[in-house]
Amino acid sequence: MSFNNNNNNSTSSETLISIFNNSMNENVNVDVNKNEIIKELNPEEKSNLIKEILELQDGLKALIQRAESVKKDHDQMQSGNQILQTYINNLMSSDVLSSANVSKKEG
Repeated sequence: MSFNNNNNNSTSSETLISIFNNSMNENVNVDVNKNEIIKELNPEEKSNLIKEILELQDGLKALIQRAESVKKDHDQMQSGNQILQTYINNLMSSDVLSSANVSKKEG
């Protein structure tokens, strides 16, 4: 995902923001003006916006996949930790029992 600010992307984004702000300042329903906003962009600006949107979507997909991968790793580690905790508890209880048996034999 790239966020390069060349003049084309910057200009098209600024144009879209300007059109949006103007429509908001006039208290015009944005839903009605979506088509007008798109019509006011020239083909190059539309193309640049589409490219930028696609790049952002790809970045979002990558972030979602990464989050899912990290969650899977977390779940596996949590399961492993529970197994280790059970093992440690079993060792501790057997150690306590062994100590108690040794004490009884010595006493």
